Amino acid sequence: MSPDLIGEPLASPLRRALALVVDGAVLAVPSVLLAVLLAAAGLRFSDPRGVAALWQLLRGEAATPAAAHQVLRDLAPVLVHIEAPGLPPAVAHAIEEGRLDEAAERLAGVDLMFLLSYKSHAEAPPPGRVLVPVERLIPGVLRAAALYGVAALYFTLLTSGRRGATLGKRLLRLRVARLDGEPLHLLESLERFVGYLHIPGSLGLSLLYLWIDPLRRQPQDRVANTVIVQQAKPARKPAA
Repeated sequence: MSPDLIGEPLASPLRRALALVVDGAVLAVPSVLLAVLLAAAGLRFSDPRGVAALWQLLRGEAATPAAAHQVLRDLAPVLVHIEAPGLPPAVAHAIEEGRLDEAAERLAGVDLMFLLSYKSHAEAPPPGRVLVPVERLIPGVLRAAALYGVAALYFTLLTSGRRGATLGKRLLRLRVARLDGEPLHLLESLERFVGYLHIPGSLGLSLLYLWIDPLRRQPQDRVANTVIVQQAKPARKPAA
């Protein structure tokens, strides 16, 4: 162990958990935005009319009856594809038979409500209202890729080098340090992030190392030969 680490207090399990919660909150928005962008890019090629209709509807560009009919005509297949809650069965039936104009007419008097997500066990919407969960527009694979990719970039870049801490760890005054005192290289920092997968892989049993291991090292710490230490509060300057 590096002499610089001797005497440094180890991060408590509570502080590590709080830091991870902060990091999760920081990652939530960019992960969702990336997933939406990836989904929009995919729909742009698979269903350009549907994407254009969604955009026009959100911007309120369908001012005339003819424009509104065209938007609903192009949007109806998307609503059927995501199984929008509250969608009249007659609309899905019309889409299956290729009667897009009829589907648009049945949607004309429907109130479309956009929301981030919708759970299957939630209360069904009232008659005349169709819910459009944005989450269902994003394939599960893209959601997972966005979540994992953004998190990998975030943890890898902020933990590497002399920084040694994500925003959550900085807030809780924690630092990731290699046992030999050297800064983490990018590849080592990435390996440490991948080590987080051991926690769900072990059904959370690896969290016991926070109390069993003398250095409170988790699987990701063992992979990268690191330890998390708690930094002292900065000394206050004496009043002039």
